[in-house]
Amino acid sequence: MDDISKPKHYTQGTVECLDAIDSMLEQSSGIDFYRTQIVKYMWRLRDKGDPLKDAYKAKFYLDRLIQKLS
Repeated sequence: MDDISKPKHYTQGTVECLDAIDSMLEQSSGIDFYRTQIVKYMWRLRDKGDPLKDAYKAKFYLDRLIQKLS
């Protein structure tokens, strides 16, 4: 699902948006950012019309959080 892991609106130019965010934030702030994203997508899971897509988005951020913690 490329629209989950690499949506066009986040991959413009030579630097991906999430990579730029990761480079700007300290470790603890980065962890909080990913936790917030996970909660956001789980919170509105049933409200946007495609709960499976939002579940995959939450999983994407959970996977990135696990990578940061490893």
